[in-house]
Amino acid sequence: MSHDDHLTDENKPNLPSHYAYNVEKGADDKNHWQKIGAAWPAKDGGLSLQLKTIPLDGKIALRSREALERMREERGQTQEQDQTLDMNPSQ
Repeated sequence: MSHDDHLTDENKPNLPSHYAYNVEKGADDKNHWQKIGAAWPAKDGGLSLQLKTIPLDGKIALRSREALERMREERGQTQEQDQTLDMNPSQ
């Protein structure tokens, strides 16, 4: 699926509704989240998923854009501090 598949009627990029992450437990017993893709609403009500990589363990965590924005606000982080909202499907 190309970046063009996610364009609105005005030919502007449509931001993903969800982001995909691989979550691994680190040596410090903290979960480390690595963004691996994004998802957009499909016409049939489902999601169209674009992954840059597939985790070896097969585990993928999907989070909505709204939930990520809410979590960032609760932590008092700016978007520059939290790069979880910067997925560009054409990268």
